Amino acid sequence: MVSPSAGGFTSLGEHAYILRPASQYVSSSSTDPTVILIFGWMSAKLSHLHKYTAMYTEIYPNATIILVRSPLSFFWTSARGFASLLGILRKARYRPVIASLEALGCFDDRQRILTHTFSNGGGFHLITLAGLLPKITQSPRSPSALIIDSSPGGATLHKTMLAVTSPIKNTLVRLLASGVYVVLYCFMWTVGHIINRPSPVQVMIDALRNPRVLPWIDERTPRLYLYSTADIMVPAADVEEHAARSASEGLDVRKLRFDKSAHVAHARVYPEEYWAAVKKLWADACQVKR
Repeated sequence: MVSPSAGGFTSLGEHAYILRPASQYVSSSSTDPTVILIFGWMSAKLSHLHKYTAMYTEIYPNATIILVRSPLSFFWTSARGFASLLGILRKARYRPVIASLEALGCFDDRQRILTHTFSNGGGFHLITLAGLLPKITQSPRSPSALIIDSSPGGATLHKTMLAVTSPIKNTLVRLLASGVYVVLYCFMWTVGHIINRPSPVQVMIDALRNPRVLPWIDERTPRLYLYSTADIMVPAADVEEHAARSASEGLDVRKLRFDKSAHVAHARVYPEEYWAAVKKLWADACQVKR
């Protein structure tokens, strides 16, 4: 089924879409990515996400794009959401995405894959999907790259509440949601300390440092952090700490810090620098000795 509002994308079940290239011919000598997997930020409108998919289509016209949205409802089912991080629930939701990745040969090292995640919302969906994918023991040989935009961080009560409730437009509903979230956060914090288990946000933050967070990624996969000192949801210091720790653990880390762009607004404020960094990252990925 094709959604009229999905910019030509074909629906992959709930909250996911796929866009195949206009031409099915891909030159065997090309080094461009053949699959681009995008995890959108929480409650992002399709019109906003399509600004990125349109640019990717322009830069890499032969790539198949899979877009996974991050609805607010995912975070209001806290118990189920935490279980899904462990790969226990919501398999039905991701089954069409997994089937498409499998049909494309993403688990057989037959694709050059660029993964792009936005904010903590995108990070949650990345690791949720990762928990449902087949475990691959051999290292990938094809080029791959990972872009982490406006993430990870902001694990405090104030930051996570701001992220969860800011998409709610109605003031009264947002206030009520804030109160409910404070109760849930305190409950989960208390239970987490009793059973010595980290919060779902911390689970996501830690999982993003996994060298094999996705089957086509390993420690040689270049990772690019895009962030801003003007981001009030995910502080720059949090991103830099994560990047530094990832680098200390042997991962290939690059950073691009902006000074004036708000949360997930770096491409809008600094389009030339942003997309130049994306293309440079992929060019570097193709140079990795695999």
